[in-house]
Amino acid sequence: MTTTFPAKRIAQLRRRASKAAELPDEVPEGWSVSTVDPMAVLAIFKPLRINEGFVLRAYQFHSGGNGNGFVWAMPVDADFPDPTECPRLEDAFLEPPKPLDTLDNVMDAIDGDGSPWSYMCASVFGREISEFGAMWHGCDWDTHRILDADPWEDDHQGRKGDLTEPMAPADEWEWLQPRPTDWRPQVVQDGDRVTVTFLTFSGLGQETIYRYTDVFKIGSYRFEVDRQDVATGAGGFVF
Repeated sequence: MTTTFPAKRIAQLRRRASKAAELPDEVPEGWSVSTVDPMAVLAIFKPLRINEGFVLRAYQFHSGGNGNGFVWAMPVDADFPDPTECPRLEDAFLEPPKPLDTLDNVMDAIDGDGSPWSYMCASVFGREISEFGAMWHGCDWDTHRILDADPWEDDHQGRKGDLTEPMAPADEWEWLQPRPTDWRPQVVQDGDRVTVTFLTFSGLGQETIYRYTDVFKIGSYRFEVDRQDVATGAGGFVF
């Protein structure tokens, strides 16, 4: 069974999630306990819920205008210490604080209503929560626009020149895979497996169209990710 969704619906969800994760004007330097509640981001994704007895909590890193957050899923009664009193995840970027009793993957604490939309929400939520607290050079996913039509032919009005559209014609791009005939985000259920697939455009570094494929096992909202470059252009930007 295949279900497709309009990019506009997903974009609205992302805007609301971004608003819920909005940082205050003043953020301490270095690592601190985040003053923004990541549970507010989860609440935007109505088909999803956290498993009973668990909660999401976050640390925030800030340095010279750059920033990254790190969200942990943990028992509601577990201690969430100050970063200076917490073990560090030494093999991860910025060596974030990792309290005891936390799950290694936030999505292991997430459940949903089993609908195709819930799996699409899980794919988007997983990326939004991974970029929780991101600022300036810390941003990546935020630069991606999810597509549901050929970006050279769609009616994405009012966005030309704002870095969400390819700058050069399609025939000046290098197509690494066949040009898609169906650009719509989709969820496919096949037996005990659910696959979410969508295409994005981002100009970060180099203008690129990506295909994301997320694979879930029925009964779990943790997913395995495959990202492929579909086409690359000559333009791009850096922060």
